[in-house]
Amino acid sequence: MKITSEFGAFIALAHLCEPADEGINKRLALGTSPVEVLEMLSTTGFPRRDNAAFLHKLDALNIEAELEFAQKIGARVLTRGHEGWPTQLNSLGAAQPWALWAMGSIDFRVVALSSVTIVGTRACTPYGAGIASQWAADLGTWGTSVFSGGALGIDSHVHRGALSVGTPTVAVLASGVHARYPSSHEHLFTQIIDSGAIISESPPREPAKKRRFLARNRILAGLTKATCVIEATDRSGTSSTAREALNMNRIVAGVPGSIHSPTSLGVNRLLKHKDVHVVTSSADLQELVSGFNPLKKSLVCKTGGGEDSRRAHDWRELSETDYEIWELLPKRVGIGIDVLSQKTGRSRLNLLARLSELHLTGFVENTEGNWRKSF
Repeated sequence: MKITSEFGAFIALAHLCEPADEGINKRLALGTSPVEVLEMLSTTGFPRRDNAAFLHKLDALNIEAELEFAQKIGARVLTRGHEGWPTQLNSLGAAQPWALWAMGSIDFRVVALSSVTIVGTRACTPYGAGIASQWAADLGTWGTSVFSGGALGIDSHVHRGALSVGTPTVAVLASGVHARYPSSHEHLFTQIIDSGAIISESPPREPAKKRRFLARNRILAGLTKATCVIEATDRSGTSSTAREALNMNRIVAGVPGSIHSPTSLGVNRLLKHKDVHVVTSSADLQELVSGFNPLKKSLVCKTGGGEDSRRAHDWRELSETDYEIWELLPKRVGIGIDVLSQKTGRSRLNLLARLSELHLTGFVENTEGNWRKSF
């Protein structure tokens, strides 16, 4: 088929070529349009490639049908440099994806503005799993969303931790958003879609492939403000996410582990890098991302004495919006974010932002995703 638009050309490249193809991206970086790249792939413009086979696949591709399928399953399609493209991926330069497919209830680009990527080994220990889940939940209550890869191990605990407190979480997949991998996480993916989003640079029906896991790590690093590694073996692909983040001058952190644990060898080695931060609490990570330590701030509000303490808990100083939310909360048994959303008519994301501020100033408390007044 003849493709004349950049949008169509990027979609075609995503369907017919492996992600992050260096040869193609070098051409694009030199100013060659994606339409011209398709023409070169179909003729003799790329030596040592089967141009005839590529042309045959291009002729068989029905972009209109593929876009209709994406619409049918509820997936948005974005292409590099066009409307809706997440501009933070510009930091990847020529290595930006050609296209992204997204499914979910939120705009992942907005959530990414206050977010952190947390990744780690699939063969995690209870130590790593507990940190991943609890930290994701803590960050969520403080208004920071978490991104991860949707994989087994640390990734799954990260997503579940965020979901436990009603915070939007985003999974960047190595498969298409319809052929979701791993299939054992289908229930988890459904939950993520309901309150967050899943995205991929591979077309919806594409299966996961080994090289696609490494390729997607650059997207995880590029979309968020910081990357944190929890447990990584000596040769773990997880470390590539941290390296990508360092290359983009993003914040990178790691959780130290036992020198005797194989699952911590990679992250302990990562921590030797001069630009990698050691984090030993969720508050440490939140401080790196947002510039403040929520536990220190909360401690001042709750235990400080005298006039400053009384003023910190004076409900009369709350804004009209925050007072409305605070007044609806019970004093003993907390209520979930969905119930509060129904009572106020406000979105979950808006409520989480306001509740996080109220939590930081000591007005509310959160226990396992349920919110209540502090006094």
